[in-house]
Amino acid sequence: MEYTEIKLNVSNDNIKEYKLFEGIKIYSDIFISEDKKSLTNKRVYITKKKNYVYYERTDVNWNYWNDKNKCDFSFDTNSIKHNIIFEVSKDLTSFSHYLGEKVVKKIMLKEATGEIVEKLDI
Repeated sequence: MEYTEIKLNVSNDNIKEYKLFEGIKIYSDIFISEDKKSLTNKRVYITKKKNYVYYERTDVNWNYWNDKNKCDFSFDTNSIKHNIIFEVSKDLTSFSHYLGEKVVKKIMLKEATGEIVEKLDI
């Protein structure tokens, strides 16, 4: 597996703060809120030292206005709470409360069978 430099923004306020480490992204998904006004991006990385990093970020869904039928000009983008979670753990199951047990078990299975990174000589 080839590890790359990962730089994650962990700023929950206006002062920029970043975490930098060598890792591989092994899970990523984006969830849209029920009102379609915010997006939550969830990611899991594995580091060179075999730690797991959970990163979650909630931001404004800037594509909210792409629907031509929307006339909600009262949508205040400042009403969306920008939130970032950054956690490191030796055990992937500690992220079950964020991802659910089904997703964690699927990641663990894929990692155990070597399906996370497949090197192809093509």
